[in-house]
Amino acid sequence: MSFADPEFRTDLERMLVYHSWARGKYLDLFERLPWRVLTRRRGATFESIRNVHLHVMAAYASWLVPFFGQKQLRPLLSRLDEKRWNRIHSVDQMRRIDRKVDAAVQAAARRLGAKDFDRKKIVSRYRGMKMLATPREVLWHLVEEDFLHHGEILCMLWQDDIEPPYTGVWWFEYDHDPERHQDSWHADPTFPRPSAGGYVRAKSTLARPTTSRRKRKH
Repeated sequence: MSFADPEFRTDLERMLVYHSWARGKYLDLFERLPWRVLTRRRGATFESIRNVHLHVMAAYASWLVPFFGQKQLRPLLSRLDEKRWNRIHSVDQMRRIDRKVDAAVQAAARRLGAKDFDRKKIVSRYRGMKMLATPREVLWHLVEEDFLHHGEILCMLWQDDIEPPYTGVWWFEYDHDPERHQDSWHADPTFPRPSAGGYVRAKSTLARPTTSRRKRKH
């Protein structure tokens, strides 16, 4: 383990908490944006910012219920069906879903003993063959979903010239445990906090170079 922090037994647990923190930063930004920005169809994997975020939640829930036995999320599975995403009408609803899913994934990870992370389990069958997975593989897959789709959300924000929130791991480390990082530059009150994201100058107002082109002589 690369960090001397007794709260996390593995870097995998730390990464799950990091994503919880990072999603919270994005939800804070979403609250400051018009709803139409979050629901605009953009040709992304699931069209809109709202939908991509809900897909990540659905990915977590679809593994947490059957594989990790987090049955309290079963009612959420139907709400997170892709056909029902249009019933989510506010960032507050998105945040409440996020918190429920996040609590379940943290609980699932902490219930695992050292030997459980690599214990194989049947997840389905394909042409008569057993398809096996371990908790470690499933949780890293969910970490991957978070990284992949929040990169996608970042790009969609840029389409509207909206700066994404800064979610660097150094700031996660400081925000999560400032006492342990009190000798870090982050603790200096004069050191600028990273951006929380938001609108920047519209692309249409950016100055464009005005260079004259000579006509080619034929």
